[in-house]
Amino acid sequence: MKHAFSFGDKSIEPAVRRINEMRCVAVIGAGTMGQGIVIDLLRKTDYAILLVDVKQEALDAARARFETIWHQDVATFRMREDEAANCDARMTFTCDYDSLDEADIIWEVATERDDVKASIFAQIEEAADPTRLAAIFSNTSSHTTAELAELFNSEAFREKFLTVHGYFPFEANRLIDVMKGKYASQATFQLGIVFADQILEKTVIALPIDHHGYITDPIFQAMGAIISWDVKTSRDIVELGGLWDRFTANPFVVLDQTGHMPYTESSRHFGKALPETDRLRSLYQRDGAFYPAWIERLEKQGCTGVASRERCGFYKWSDGDRPKPTAVLDPARGEYVPIGEVSRKDYWSYYEAAEQDRLTGRIKSAESLVHVACADDAGGRAFRRYALPICLYAMDMIQDRAATPGQINIATRAGLRFKVGLIELIDTLIARLTIDGLIELIRRARDENADDPFMVEMLDVDGTCGPRKNRPCLLWEMKRRNLPALLGYGKYYRTPVAELDFETGTYRGSYLDLKTVAPSSKDRVASIVFHSPLRGNVFNKAVIDQLAHAFSSVLTLHQKGACGAVMFTAAGGGMRMLGADAREFNRGWFQREQGYAPLDEADAAASSRNAVSLFRLIQQSPVASIGVFGEKWGGGAEFTYFLDLRYDVRAYGFAFDSLERETLWAQKNTYNQPELDFAILPGFGAVGELRRLGMGDSAIFEVFDQGMTADRAFQIGLSNAVFNDEQTALSRGFERTRQMAKDAPYSRALFKQELARGADDESLASETGATFNPKKNPFIRVGLLSLLDRGQRTPKMDYSCIGVQLPGWDYPTENGTAEIDVAGRATDCEATK
Repeated sequence: MKHAFSFGDKSIEPAVRRINEMRCVAVIGAGTMGQGIVIDLLRKTDYAILLVDVKQEALDAARARFETIWHQDVATFRMREDEAANCDARMTFTCDYDSLDEADIIWEVATERDDVKASIFAQIEEAADPTRLAAIFSNTSSHTTAELAELFNSEAFREKFLTVHGYFPFEANRLIDVMKGKYASQATFQLGIVFADQILEKTVIALPIDHHGYITDPIFQAMGAIISWDVKTSRDIVELGGLWDRFTANPFVVLDQTGHMPYTESSRHFGKALPETDRLRSLYQRDGAFYPAWIERLEKQGCTGVASRERCGFYKWSDGDRPKPTAVLDPARGEYVPIGEVSRKDYWSYYEAAEQDRLTGRIKSAESLVHVACADDAGGRAFRRYALPICLYAMDMIQDRAATPGQINIATRAGLRFKVGLIELIDTLIARLTIDGLIELIRRARDENADDPFMVEMLDVDGTCGPRKNRPCLLWEMKRRNLPALLGYGKYYRTPVAELDFETGTYRGSYLDLKTVAPSSKDRVASIVFHSPLRGNVFNKAVIDQLAHAFSSVLTLHQKGACGAVMFTAAGGGMRMLGADAREFNRGWFQREQGYAPLDEADAAASSRNAVSLFRLIQQSPVASIGVFGEKWGGGAEFTYFLDLRYDVRAYGFAFDSLERETLWAQKNTYNQPELDFAILPGFGAVGELRRLGMGDSAIFEVFDQGMTADRAFQIGLSNAVFNDEQTALSRGFERTRQMAKDAPYSRALFKQELARGADDESLASETGATFNPKKNPFIRVGLLSLLDRGQRTPKMDYSCIGVQLPGWDYPTENGTAEIDVAGRATDCEATK
């Protein structure tokens, strides 16, 4: 969104106010990442943007790219011509640092070289106004925040300095890191988190303690580095790199797309700066080299990926806007050769795993990865040699308290686009093999690589050698404390919803697709934000599990009297809420050449049953609820029908007039139920809920056959309020939720019971009598004082429901805590059945 909102969280209110006052952001570095940041800022804010680079040709290339993008956006009706002109007008391209005194945020996105960064920071100190500056960011991939903060001479700049790092392509990747270090103030850290979360609309990994490369970069860097030392031929790039295709993508393909410079410069820095205790440090320092000679040769030849003059790197790439690899480097011969297939004879486990997934309707599943890990082929040996050290490294970060299990899993899912997060994989290995079995698998890998001292050290699980000497790995602590898994899994689909807190030994919520804000003692309002705007905040299996866990936590707070109401909303401009995830309508991975693979009828029914049961729980609970959304489609609209109130933001955009055969800018429909067009039904209960809300047949047909604007929905009573912008809608929605939270729980529960039951005069008389009985309704004494004794200050109501039987309502569990599975994915593994 273009503005930030506090959701009642007093701790971030200063950051929210400062962000909402901002007018200008300066980006230093016009390369690939700098351009991505500028594109994102121009699309998501009204800021003036200053792009600085020492090379005029870099600025000219950036300007040309922006103009091409805006032209394409206008031609494809993603942007109006006046919006494109506005983007141009807000841009300033310069080689001069003097204009930095106008910036509220300065974001350095240049090289990883210390000497260059020191020069840039010196010019920032000379030109920028520290009293105007809200923060300085560096997009470094390998440095710690403290290392870079110390390049500033002034404490005024150090305390406003954070490392804030996005991932390629910045404008289309949802992950971002915000790292504080020891010099930045807490206020600056909070501002960086809120800016990344609400303005950039990213999934934020917030790290208060410095760690080289954050979480994601050291893992991705290692994915390529650990293989690179073994690469001799083109087949090695394809087959060894192909291991990571089982997780996400071959890192050598990705590095060609991003350019090699961040990788090689980060390798240099890691080789010099990683601490002695870092398990993977030997990947970046071997015989005085930071990376292998064959990569160094590519660098010297200027063969650094798609953007290089010859459009080659580890692969040779086709021309055009969407280049594809056409050949692969053979380092032994120094030339490009045809890309061969991964050998079925040597790597049969890769193919078996893929077939396993196809038969079970899964996509790159944890179970198939375990199959490869245990195989006696080249694929199994590759997994044990290359993937297990990185699994151990992830556990080291947890053991060193540098990151939490949930952060690592989210970072690999969101930033590296793993289909299965790294911690999910570790949990599945534990569930399949037991902790002792996983330790033995790692020892097997060590023995298989006994002739490689670097690998022996990286595979040390017992604390006997190498960087982790005298520090046995985390698995031993888990075994000693009888901790079965690093993550907790949802009740419906067993997707991750919680992470293990090693300090307490309990599990706490950790969500990839939701953000929650706890209620304050004053407001008693919880906020649940659907937080996947790049995908339109779709409902999928993971979101259903996360929402169930998050709302169960709300019920826990309600039972304790700490929460009376919940506000639901969605991240992103326009607060869009799409429906059920169409990708899950297909059995497994959709492939165009194969066409639709039908879901099993029972699976399709379960998707409806599970969602509706959760929505019904929210609807029938004594917790008041309100939804504040913009454009809603399918299941996104259906979800709001179950809430007590619906506040809408008017949506505007391009719409196709099928009669006039032209695309026009107009107010768009806010309520959309297009299911019938796609030969399916609204499986989340639209028809029944619209009927319950008082909509007649005509209104229901209107929603389904033509959609409904926010104003039309307000006119017929489907919407309770309509607003022009997100900020006003959130402010008004939160205030209404705060007032609803004041309802006494016993009365609210009876009220909802009556709504569900319909007219029953005798029951109403009996229930009215019950509300006046303090033994049944302990809230009556304080509640009536506000009516009877208006001259005195009414005592504060105790909203706790512990020991109170609310009418028609039983809390789901003894303490209201979400039902989670902490046994990994064991029941999904054939070997455990």
